Amino acid sequence: MLQKIRLNYFLIPLLVVITGSAASYFAQTGRVWYKTINLPMWTPSNALMVIAWTVIFILGSAAVLIVWNRYSEQKNFRLIMTLFILNALINVGWNILFFGHQQIGLAFFEAVLLVSNLVILIVLIWKFCPLAATCLLPYSLWVIFSTILTFNVWLMN
Repeated sequence: MLQKIRLNYFLIPLLVVITGSAASYFAQTGRVWYKTINLPMWTPSNALMVIAWTVIFILGSAAVLIVWNRYSEQKNFRLIMTLFILNALINVGWNILFFGHQQIGLAFFEAVLLVSNLVILIVLIWKFCPLAATCLLPYSLWVIFSTILTFNVWLMN
């Protein structure tokens, strides 16, 4: 039995790809500067960052799709979708601040906002769908790590 393909199976991943592409674009604008600043010895390689973000964006797409397709009648559905959109904007905003404007301190505070957003999303979603919330755990762990890294880069520069 074939199920009708929903448009959101294309639109949600497309929006995630656009978010990742925008973040990557702004990261590329500051690559020359990034190579000149002091970094902790434990800074991950660019290749590791690309792999991590690819996994994060795939799992993030899955989380949004699960919530959108199975739980649109939930009490906090609109709030959760708004938080997902805000998350994408904060994510891209970090790249603009850090790489585009070289504002490491402001980027650190934006990273704290991103962690806060993710914690709220996970808590809200966990109540009705632990699977979708679990998809966001690697993202939250990576962002916590990245926030600590950003703070250390700020201190070193």
